[in-house]
Amino acid sequence: MTKEKIERKIAVIFATDVVGYSKHMEANESETIHNLRACEAILTKLFEKHEGRLFNTGGDSFLAEFPSAVSAVECAVEFQKSIKERNLSDETSVMLEFRIGINSGDVVKEKENLLGDGINIAARLEALAQTGGITISKVIYDFVKGKTAYEFNDLGLQKVKQNEFHAFDLLVEPSQKRKIKSNSNISKLYLFTAFAAILALGAIIFLSLFDQGIKEQVSSDDQLSNVKSSSPVMLVYPFENLSSSEEGGNFSNAITESMISSLSRYKGISVLSSSTSSDAKSKQLSEASIKKFYNANFIVRGSIQTLSNQSRIQMQLTDLSLNKVVWTDKVDFAAEDIFQVQDKIGDKILAHLQINAVAGSEAKSWAAKYGTTERLTLFLNSREEWFKFTPDAYENHTNIIKRLEEQLGKDSPILYNIKGWNLILKITVGKSTNLSKDAAELIRLADLDILENNDVTSYNLRALVEFRVGSKDCERSKKYAKKAAELGATADTFIVSGSIWVECGDLKEGTRFFEKALRLQPNDSGWNLTKRLIPMYYLQEEYSKIIDLVEPHLDAIDVAPEMVAFYAFSKLQDGDRNLAKTMFDRAKTMGVSKENLERVIRDSSKTEEFILKLSELGTIE
Repeated sequence: MTKEKIERKIAVIFATDVVGYSKHMEANESETIHNLRACEAILTKLFEKHEGRLFNTGGDSFLAEFPSAVSAVECAVEFQKSIKERNLSDETSVMLEFRIGINSGDVVKEKENLLGDGINIAARLEALAQTGGITISKVIYDFVKGKTAYEFNDLGLQKVKQNEFHAFDLLVEPSQKRKIKSNSNISKLYLFTAFAAILALGAIIFLSLFDQGIKEQVSSDDQLSNVKSSSPVMLVYPFENLSSSEEGGNFSNAITESMISSLSRYKGISVLSSSTSSDAKSKQLSEASIKKFYNANFIVRGSIQTLSNQSRIQMQLTDLSLNKVVWTDKVDFAAEDIFQVQDKIGDKILAHLQINAVAGSEAKSWAAKYGTTERLTLFLNSREEWFKFTPDAYENHTNIIKRLEEQLGKDSPILYNIKGWNLILKITVGKSTNLSKDAAELIRLADLDILENNDVTSYNLRALVEFRVGSKDCERSKKYAKKAAELGATADTFIVSGSIWVECGDLKEGTRFFEKALRLQPNDSGWNLTKRLIPMYYLQEEYSKIIDLVEPHLDAIDVAPEMVAFYAFSKLQDGDRNLAKTMFDRAKTMGVSKENLERVIRDSSKTEEFILKLSELGTIE
């Protein structure tokens, strides 16, 4: 059989996507989609004006080719200025912002689509770009310098896996000038730095643009970089239309988009974008490849079949780590009930994940308590906020309680516990304007919680309340903590016990409690427990344990800068000064500060002591 000839060409590639699209969708799905369509219309007109051709799009991402580098750059500048003007308008309900990457290189033409390294690099340049910014390759810079009046900022040589490229920022505004450390030798370190910069701009899902030309047969050097995170990563595979009608196809697309939006409600799960889902389907990737390329932990598959006015959706959830289907279900419904069904399916999947993959068995009692998946999701999101220990997190936590009150009533006994933790957070972050009043209310809520609910969460709250604002008696506080342990040896029980034992002077036993909590928690979302353990090891001079705890997570895109700082210090103690300095610089690039170190260590004098010891490697603001 004669092999089909591969058509290659040199093309100028324009890549763009929305910054923080998932967060916008979570906040207001319909308005986000409406505003995205308006931005897409602007982009389409500019493509026509500058002779660009859109060849691939998925959700919030767009890929186009241009006849010249100048045309692509002029289009990019005009688009960013148009978006900025649009966002200043009073009529704009959701202010979407974009990043743009432009490259010229060899591509493969596959029907109307383009594939290959030329696109990979454009996508990586887009990922490097600032919010509202444009980042270009050197080849584009060489083409347009002297032919345009724009200023450029040299970012130096960058390397990700086998892709090495020289990058420049096009300065739409002078304030966009920045520095990114050039690193052609330590690809893993650069990859993290790039990811961290992206996170700071609020965009974490851009994988679909990384490698448009990838096939299952490619070598490992050309594969997507594994994205690690503290949250399980899920891909919703485009639902299959088993109907012959076009309407069935529309339903299947709607279901897919709805699942992505619905599952993104819970902050403990990272859901890959719709463009990534489409990308996986177009390449016909196996589940093993999806796990490998996107570092996904779970995949949702489904189908929809319509006959007359009746439809059936079948779906399954596969745990890619176990390589097995862990849940299946089907839903029959009238076609006009499609929107209610979408929410129903999303809730079913989310409930399974929360209980079995994210929050652990402890979530089963929470699910029973809150009654619906929506309420459980709100509660779990409140926990995510609580562990941040920031004023903004307190405000978010308070808003979640208000939403639960709307559903359960302001005086619901179910809410005594979460309201108590809210007051602890309020006092901890300095938002209380009347400490004695808040302390009295906290004790009242904790007592009511035991009286009405008398469960493990009640005694966990009561133990900490007793120690913080009650008698502050160690033995009395430990008594409540031990009662909680009798009712259930949960991660929360060990966290509360660990806090009390540490503050009562038993550092070793407190550390043991935190270690138990970490073993029970299948997903340390936000690295909360990890960050609690690190200062415990530091205070006991167990630096090897810090190294063992942090090292497996150094390539994670959301690894906390404090973790990297403690790792740097531990490597210094271990005698590896060069790596220690590299890691310290990385922590500074990520934005480590005295403030966030103090939040982790929870003792200003110990924080000062740590920074002083770390000063051998440099200074921290």
